Amino acid sequence: MRWKDGIVLIGMAGAGKSTIGSALAKTLGFSFTDLDQYIREKDGKTIQDIINSSGEEALLQAEKQSMYEIDMNRRVIAPGGSIIYHPDLMEYLKHKSVLIYLDDTFENIEGKLKNAPTRGIVGLKSKSLREIYDERRPLYSKYAHIIVDLEGKSQEQVISEIINRYLELMI
Repeated sequence: MRWKDGIVLIGMAGAGKSTIGSALAKTLGFSFTDLDQYIREKDGKTIQDIINSSGEEALLQAEKQSMYEIDMNRRVIAPGGSIIYHPDLMEYLKHKSVLIYLDDTFENIEGKLKNAPTRGIVGLKSKSLREIYDERRPLYSKYAHIIVDLEGKSQEQVISEIINRYLELMI
């Protein structure tokens, strides 16, 4: 694999992409972008506002367009969990960055998402959180260069594992 110095964290809402991504970027000396925040600053609307006013498809398109706009050089990006629904974008990201899937159990995700109805989770109007989780897991695994199992690990352990595996991949 050729050197890629951008990292995109993928996984379910509640997996900790933003929290881990911010700390990871600081550790590596990279920039950090939370895609939800990027869209909010660009469009003046929260993710949930976009879903409420324009629908889930509008959010998916905003996520996709925004990911193409962001310079991935020396940057960690935490996109929404629904980014996985764009196969063309995922292939682009797979070639431009290292995709790291933060994999957590459904029980942990559910426990962290007490506010799920206001989190802007695509699909939640027609499916249960469990159905979305089960639908997305194989997609995250399919595109990931690295899969990190989060269960029972501290943030520091996760970051250390990501850095070690990222460096191994780059050799």
